[in-house]
Amino acid sequence: MHYINPQLDLTQIGQTLQRNGRVLIRDFFEPTVVEPLAQAVEAIDWALSFRDLNGDRLLSGDQLRALPAQERAQLVDGITQMARQQFQFSFFTDSLADAVRRGDTDLLARFMRWMADDAFLSVMRRLSGIEGLKRVYAQATMYTRGNFLVVHDDHVDIEDRRLAYVINLTRHWRADWGGLLHFTGKDGGVIDTFYPHFNSLALFTVPQQHFVSYVAPFAQAERNAITGWLIA
Repeated sequence: MHYINPQLDLTQIGQTLQRNGRVLIRDFFEPTVVEPLAQAVEAIDWALSFRDLNGDRLLSGDQLRALPAQERAQLVDGITQMARQQFQFSFFTDSLADAVRRGDTDLLARFMRWMADDAFLSVMRRLSGIEGLKRVYAQATMYTRGNFLVVHDDHVDIEDRRLAYVINLTRHWRADWGGLLHFTGKDGGVIDTFYPHFNSLALFTVPQQHFVSYVAPFAQAERNAITGWLIA
């Protein structure tokens, strides 16, 4: 069974990625793959990922539902206050990497095992020209009203991230809702923007300055994706 669309011109895509450091590939997966993948992501009981003064935090769906309205408002205020001064993010997540470590056998865990295999990694090596790609990290993500990810470059000292990726699984979106992937230049201005077309794959080299724009209060959908890094 084909996972990746066999009609893609991988040579041309690779030339664009290696020339520009980023590429957005439309119709990356076969329809028989992307449709159940999107349905599985839509069914996730999400956890909220953000930072506070003690570092990265995660609140499960049960924990969020148990919060009184006043405490939920205080949580949002605290996230916003930190974003004014330092690196911050607010989005919903579910770790596919943790699911694999637990030995889960559902569709999303099986999909990450496929991503970690040579069928996917060999294509990523071909597109990027980076022969040393050996591992993949994956999480499902959902951006809804009030979510954002401020400017950063994805570099961390503890692992050799070489490529970042976003598998877009949003069926209907509007640019004026926010939630777009923006790339910034040395002067801080936006130099490129990727729209989350359904069944598109965004690939870009690390480090590279980028952010996900704030999702407006009037957005009428959620921006779903599988995101992560390819690691040497």
